[in-house]
Amino acid sequence: MKKTLLYFLAALPMFLLTNSVFAQTVLAPGDIVVIQLQGDDPDTFAFVTFVDIAAGTGIYFTDCGVDGTTSQFRSPNCTEGARKYTAPAGGLDAGDIIRYEGGGTDFTTYSDTRITGNFLLSTGGDQVVVFQDATNPAGGTDAANTPTFLYILSSASTLFVGDPADSNQTSLPSSLTSPQHALALGNGTGADDELDNVIYNGTYDFSGFATTAEAIAAAKVAFQNSANYYSVNITDATHNTAETNMPTELNLTTLSNDEFLSNSFAVYPNPSNGNITIRNSGIALQNITITDLSGRTISSKDMNGVTSNVDLSLKLTTGIYLMKLSSNDASTTKKLIIK
Repeated sequence: MKKTLLYFLAALPMFLLTNSVFAQTVLAPGDIVVIQLQGDDPDTFAFVTFVDIAAGTGIYFTDCGVDGTTSQFRSPNCTEGARKYTAPAGGLDAGDIIRYEGGGTDFTTYSDTRITGNFLLSTGGDQVVVFQDATNPAGGTDAANTPTFLYILSSASTLFVGDPADSNQTSLPSSLTSPQHALALGNGTGADDELDNVIYNGTYDFSGFATTAEAIAAAKVAFQNSANYYSVNITDATHNTAETNMPTELNLTTLSNDEFLSNSFAVYPNPSNGNITIRNSGIALQNITITDLSGRTISSKDMNGVTSNVDLSLKLTTGIYLMKLSSNDASTTKKLIIK
């Protein structure tokens, strides 16, 4: 018994250490999106996460460009530097927005055998390349040689026309596709058709969906759309307003199933003579039940999962009725007035 206890106590620190090493989040391309790049002083960038990120997870941000031939950082060594972000205690929730403004305890200066130097965004166009250490989600000492590329925002051109000899350009690694995992928002298609500053200028409100997954899917579409970004060579009132309006998190508030269904169906005309249309926004409608105000069922009709609009001709006497519209997992009730 004593030997078993001693063995357990000896093994416990190793278990705890191993557990903490693998507790961080392994990210995939598109899990986070860079939504601001500011080359004018002060150098800033911002990103939003679409997944929960555990405390201690390491994420790297660099203005070092990627070589399109090798799908690795420029070689010989990139002398532009990097910042490592470490998710704080409590981690991040999907929808959180994090801003880098030159400091903060969660951002630290990073360098290794490939990336050396200072992180300075150029006023001649530049990029923010996001990556994680493929060997350790908490981050290691040579992450730039084993990168999992996550996202790129470039202001050097509207194309990824990276020249390994030009530190202000980047190509797209083979693991990323645009616009899902990268945006190039410069001033033209040529190399160095650049703008200094890029910022998201669309909505941050993705509330009203039935699930958080649907809200996040809508947010991804918005952040992948280049039309939702404002790019300018010198920060101006529009840029500054967009910066001021940037929240600390997306609004991903979801409706209950009943609320969602209520918003998904409309009945018109109402009042009517009994000839009505049920407008359906794409929900699989399974059943329609009509009752009078005393709760007596007047009619019931199976709809077999129809997702399009439904026309009904109801033979009802003048009065007020309740129409229950049911999907597989929820229902909503509409008041129906027959004149």
